Amino acid sequence: MKPSQIKKFQEQQNKFSKGVATRIDRITALWVAIQSAADTHFTELEDLILEAHKLAGTATTLGFVDLGERGRDIEILTRPFLEKQTLPKGDANLESIIQSLSYVSTIEPKRPEDMTYGEVTLLHEQGRTKQLVYVVAEYAEDIKDMVKQLQFIDYEVVSFDSSDTLKLALDKEAPSVLIVDLREFDLLNEVTNVWRKASGIPLVVLSSSESWDSRLNAAQAGAFAFFQKPIEYDDILEVLDNLWESSNAQYRVLIVDDERMLAEHYSIILQGAGMKTLILEDTEHLLDEIGEFSPDLVLMDLYMPNCSGVEAASVIRQHKSHTNLPIVYLSGETDLKTQMQALQVGADDFLTKPINDLHLTQAVSIRAKRFRQLSALMDRDSLTGLLNHSNLKVALDRELSRARRHHSQVSFVMIDIDHFKSVNDKYGHPVGDKVIKGVARLLNYRFRKTDTCARYGGEEFALILPDTPADIALRLIDEFRLTFSKTPFSNGPETFYSTLSAGLATFPEFQSIETIIEAADSALYLAKEKGRNRVVTHVELDTGKDDEKNA
Repeated sequence: MKPSQIKKFQEQQNKFSKGVATRIDRITALWVAIQSAADTHFTELEDLILEAHKLAGTATTLGFVDLGERGRDIEILTRPFLEKQTLPKGDANLESIIQSLSYVSTIEPKRPEDMTYGEVTLLHEQGRTKQLVYVVAEYAEDIKDMVKQLQFIDYEVVSFDSSDTLKLALDKEAPSVLIVDLREFDLLNEVTNVWRKASGIPLVVLSSSESWDSRLNAAQAGAFAFFQKPIEYDDILEVLDNLWESSNAQYRVLIVDDERMLAEHYSIILQGAGMKTLILEDTEHLLDEIGEFSPDLVLMDLYMPNCSGVEAASVIRQHKSHTNLPIVYLSGETDLKTQMQALQVGADDFLTKPINDLHLTQAVSIRAKRFRQLSALMDRDSLTGLLNHSNLKVALDRELSRARRHHSQVSFVMIDIDHFKSVNDKYGHPVGDKVIKGVARLLNYRFRKTDTCARYGGEEFALILPDTPADIALRLIDEFRLTFSKTPFSNGPETFYSTLSAGLATFPEFQSIETIIEAADSALYLAKEKGRNRVVTHVELDTGKDDEKNA
């Protein structure tokens, strides 16, 4: 946050603090009224739910996380009573939570600088920058369905019927990709003459002909991809996804150098090239920082006071999880024999100081990109590109460890496609794969780079949301569920829709990998029992247990 934003945020926190006692008094008064209300009178219960909902949203947004969680707990626990048209008279759990509000309101709020989970809210309230797509076709009806599909996925699509109108648009703004739909290849020649003047824009060609000459013409024109019509929109979306990921890749570089000024210089250069950097002057905490920062590359000095670069590289390579992590030495050592000896312990390259800024960024980005590609082959699900089951647990362990150190929160979500067997039985497994990839695509699009999306197995997915309390996670997952339910899938001329169920559990309520996964999975199971197409939290699991005891 900027200083002006921090000041404004603190003013809002102070204003909330002054009025919080009044909010708590209203909730308490409503609870007292409910205890003596007639069983057919539900106005106070409705008002209580509304007040709890407002407290949960405002308190959490302004950093009063504990108070916000209590408000959310009250809302979640009281809604089932309203649905069943009964009053929560004598409910000990609710009574305890409401009585704790005054004490919890005295807990100091988070500082504005520490409100990292605000990025989640920001992402969904402001939206990710839309990817601009230009589509050229002589006949609008040829591209109508494709344009509609791309716009639904939230791409910004602009259509043109000639190279002249395209040229005017290119002069004003360059798209992320240019798609040309052909009946005759004369149009491609015209578009190519215009397109080549705006270098760097990937070209995708759609043609009714799949002959060698057609493909050759597209290749000679410089096409990035070629598809025969009628096309599977999923194939187009996959190309756009890959282009988006490539253009938005932010490599993470850990700089290990005891010379702070020099390290900061390299950091500035790499950040200017769109990378994220972390400087470490002392190797004592090197393994901890690798585990928490998850770098795509370690850029390390060869000579440091307490530990040489060679020794540090040897320690890194002792850990199987870091076997493939690129290590690049950056040193003033010019002796080739010494350089080769340093590389023998498992480092990947040796760069000599001083180094040209462009050379540095290229050398780092090439190796970081290669590492990402190799990691994707080993660590990711082949169908969706999401993290696979075993590596999900590694990521979850890392986030829980980080949360313990920083006293922060983690939300963990299990997601399942409803009635997926019916989709496979009715439309076949290739169409089922489209639905699975549709979930993966939306997960990648909807959530932050710091969040972890994984394919848990079959039609099940998992999501790790660091620095995210339960109420915000619940809202985000419910928005995700609703958006997916409106996503069209095609089977030839037929269009159908699918839905999701999800279960949510949080740290620190659940401390270990096993318990948080089990809680989220149980919440998912309850969501399916309640009729599917909904999100259930671990709080509702506790409610269910209480209902069983009372029964």
